[in-house]
Amino acid sequence: MSISVSILQTGTIRIRPSHQTQSADRPVWLRRLTVIFGDRGWTEPLPINTYLIDHPDGPILFDTGESPHATDKGWLPWWQPFFHRAVDIKVAPDEGIGTLLTAHGLAPEDLQAVVLSHLHHDHGDGLGDLARARILVGEEHWDFYRKPVRATVEGAVPQHWPHGFHPELLRQTGPALGPWDATYPITSDGRIVAVPTPGHVPGHICVVVFADDATYLLGGDVTYDQALLDRELTDGVNNAPHLAIAQLRKIKTFAAQQPIVLLPAHDPAAAARLAAREVYRPSPLATDD
Repeated sequence: MSISVSILQTGTIRIRPSHQTQSADRPVWLRRLTVIFGDRGWTEPLPINTYLIDHPDGPILFDTGESPHATDKGWLPWWQPFFHRAVDIKVAPDEGIGTLLTAHGLAPEDLQAVVLSHLHHDHGDGLGDLARARILVGEEHWDFYRKPVRATVEGAVPQHWPHGFHPELLRQTGPALGPWDATYPITSDGRIVAVPTPGHVPGHICVVVFADDATYLLGGDVTYDQALLDRELTDGVNNAPHLAIAQLRKIKTFAAQQPIVLLPAHDPAAAARLAAREVYRPSPLATDD
């Protein structure tokens, strides 16, 4: 069996333009207040992509997407203004991850693993459909998000995680890869690994897939689209913008060493890029002479 990647899209999300990107030099509190209260514009609807990796040892799901219940009254905490002022979510009943997996002939227990880039609502709300699956989360990320109140303040909805949820923790015990000093092993053959990309949130990870037809970097929210990454522009809601920019630079460095197809979660061009196996060709790093 070959190794390949496909998209499972769990609806769309619109965000404020200042959420998509704003200056990394602004104070974190001002960046977040701008997104929630100061920006009245919207982006175009952006996909909420998860990625299904076919692997000889069993399929692997990267992220779980958003739930069709996200617009139900009471699903999102009433006291968290971000959910009610800064995002506009559309997920049809047949776009939940459980339904999408069923359409592919898969049950949660058929998955070798579910790897989460991070636990924000639009990446972790599908966990309720995957209670019988093996869930992998980076250790640093879980240390930050394991407390429900802080997780909610930081954009997750932990009351909808499976009862007693405690993921299997990924640790950086794998070999170096490109600019990363260590990796998180996912498969025993070394063809699927996670790399640390903190910044958007503590402990955020991306997954590198050495597939038969190309090398893919599944980006989660390390960037919202390839153009922003290439320009080294970070998102507008994180609390470590310069650390986030450092991750973009690492990915550009890796892409210069190893041809990759870059697939962030919310990039409108990701599906076409995957279909064409379009390799990302990075511009020079911004600080290069």
